[in-house]
Amino acid sequence: MRKGIAFAVSMALGALLLVLIAKSNPGLAAAIGMGLGAMICIFVQAYPDDLAPPSDRRHEQWQRRRALQRESLR
Repeated sequence: MRKGIAFAVSMALGALLLVLIAKSNPGLAAAIGMGLGAMICIFVQAYPDDLAPPSDRRHEQWQRRRALQRESLR
């Protein structure tokens, strides 16, 4: 599913869920539900891209450079 479609679907589901739960003021419940749906969608889509912290990436790059240096010395 494309990111834009997933974002819209998650906002719509969040709004619908909170409107169904709300006893009064469905407009506010829909707005809050859309916000919650958007946050969940952003978290789900952004989290897998940021699993390795930058220090780990730097360490991996350093290990690759070191291995290449060892190979060039042989």
